[in-house]
Amino acid sequence: MRPYNQVVIFFALTQLLGIYTGIALIHSAMQIPEVREMSVAPTGSPDDPLNAAFFIAYIIFGAAMIILVARFYKGAMLFRFLELAVITSASAIVFFAIFLNVLGLDFEIALLLGGLVGLALGAAKFFFPQIKNAAAIISSAGVGALFGFSLGFLPTAIFIIGLSAYDYIAVFKTRHMVEMARELSTRQLSFAVTAKNIPQKKPKEKQVEYIERVKTEGERLDLGTGDLSVPAMISVSAYSLGPNGIIYSFAAAIGATVSLYFLLKFVSRQKVFLPALPPICLGSMLALLIAKLLYP
Repeated sequence: MRPYNQVVIFFALTQLLGIYTGIALIHSAMQIPEVREMSVAPTGSPDDPLNAAFFIAYIIFGAAMIILVARFYKGAMLFRFLELAVITSASAIVFFAIFLNVLGLDFEIALLLGGLVGLALGAAKFFFPQIKNAAAIISSAGVGALFGFSLGFLPTAIFIIGLSAYDYIAVFKTRHMVEMARELSTRQLSFAVTAKNIPQKKPKEKQVEYIERVKTEGERLDLGTGDLSVPAMISVSAYSLGPNGIIYSFAAAIGATVSLYFLLKFVSRQKVFLPALPPICLGSMLALLIAKLLYP
């Protein structure tokens, strides 16, 4: 299977898991006050547009800090502990929603077990790097679900517009997103999903020749966790737009997935580095608009 097809499957799985988790949080918050308090809206009001500004500033600051540290710190342990914290906290949201809604556990027990399983996943990735993609999918779904649950649709729309503009600038103007992607990819961290297509070694082929052929014929694609979680955020926040919310959520996810497919297919053929968020978010919003017109 071509790497871009693999990445699209990873993306679709993230959207499905994020939609489930986000909707589970929304419905649980209607009955359990403690779930409402899990909102991460900085102003405390989900419909306040200032929330978008806070989140954009937070992301820019975080990216700047990662790049700064990566330039002067060439080790791996600091980044691995950061990864452990991110996977634990983000995936705990997914497991909490499952324990609360599927198993019907009490809030405190579901929260505790969700945190413990999230910690177990983070620890497993710490010792077994090969589960990188699974950890990235689950944690990205958790982040997208929590942000979509915390913000109304208007702040979400403002946020994705600002974030898409930042993504464009970071790739084509300042180029620091390219630098950050290269730095993180060398450390096998779960801040992206990765798909590879490595040719098989031919009979009697020398090892040196095989390595050179892998460099030219092999293909690798990475998609950052931000590109996984932000579309899930859109889908979850779209659920609040009306009685056909579930249709809106899935329409947004389908639009994002189709857009990503054509983007990665182009990237794979042209061997270029492009910002993923602008086309993904555009496809998501267009599909959402169509669904809203068809099912008002």
